[in-house]
Order: sequence, then C-alpha cells, then structure tokens
Amino acid sequence: MELTTGVTWFRGSSVRIRRGVHEVQVDPYAVSEPSAADYVLLTHQHYDNFSEADIARVRGPQTIVIAPASMKKQLQDADHFLRPGDMLQLEGLDLLAMPAYNVEKKYHPQESGWLGYMFTLDGVTYYHAGDTDYLDSMETIRCDVAFLPCDAQYTMGPEEAVRAGQACGASVLVPVHWGESWGSPEDVERMRSAFSGEVKILPRAL
Repeated sequence: MELTTGVTWFRGSSVRIRRGVHEVQVDPYAVSEPSAADYVLLTHQHYDNFSEADIARVRGPQTIVIAPASMKKQLQDADHFLRPGDMLQLEGLDLLAMPAYNVEKKYHPQESGWLGYMFTLDGVTYYHAGDTDYLDSMETIRCDVAFLPCDAQYTMGPEEAVRAGQACGASVLVPVHWGESWGSPEDVERMRSAFSGEVKILPRAL
C-alpha cells in the first residue's frame, strides 16, 4: 500500500486520510464527499481552516475534535485543546502538536499558539504543518508523509517547503495551501526536482 493511499485533498489545507479502520480530517473545508471522521484536527481559526459547516458535515457522535488551546472561545465543545509540544495517545492515533506560525509575515503570529500535527495512523506517520513558515522545530520531526503549505504569500513558499520536507525526513512531500489566487502549478512542479524524495501532487477533489 502506498504511503498516500486513502489521502484526499479538498481545498486549501483540508486533507482527509482514510487508513486502516480510521478516518482523520485536518481542517475540513469544502469537503465534497460524504465523510464520517473519527478524528478532526484543527490548526487555527481562519475561515478556510475552521469551517463550522464542514466540521458539522464530517462530525458524528463518536468524532473526537482536537484544536489549539487558543480556540476555546470559538469551539467550546472540542474534546482536546492542545498547545505546541502536547502529546495525545488515542485509540488508533498517536499525536504530537507542533508549532505553526509566520516568522516575518503577520498572518499567523507565534503568540496565537496555532498548531501543526504529527500523527501516526495504521503504521504511517504524517506531519500536517498547518499554515506556517519553515521552523527549526521541523528538524525534530520524523515522518513518512509531510503535508506542507507552499503558497509563499501567507505561508512558506516552495523552496522553504522543500527544506521543511528534508528537515522532517519525509519520504513523500504533499503540497497543500496552493492553487487558489496564490501558489502556481509551476511552483509545485519545481519542487519535484528540488526534493530528494517523492513529491505527490494530489488532484483537488471537486
């Protein structure tokens, strides 16, 4: 089974992973297919990462919702609120909350405590970086698949994404947060020649 088997990219940073008997939704947004998530992981509260309508669409009575501690006002009924460095061991999912912020841009301030996530599902370790620039903390990660933003306007660009993929030891880099009014297909294609592993450019689910 390939490392990206069961992975769907919807829009922005919205990724669904179906692996083994579990489904994980990260930042559900513009979800165009029926889903029943076991886990919903939220990175921060921007409209394209925190869509209450999409969360409701994929959330069932047993769904566990995980969010940054700074989102308690927006999402009082989450099951777990985390800060960078926090760890969780859940049924079928081991998870580590990672920092996600801009170094020089103003869109994702460090003090907000927003998150990326490293998690293991059915023997595969994924890293979803959230909306972030390259951070030195990425060198502490070891993952099989890295979902990395690469739009260069609100997050790191393609070159930094390649650097992040190398730093976290990913075998497969999946570009996300591109293809709207920012980030071009040419940018992500250039990542193929720059990254030492595989760059998997997923078609956006319609």
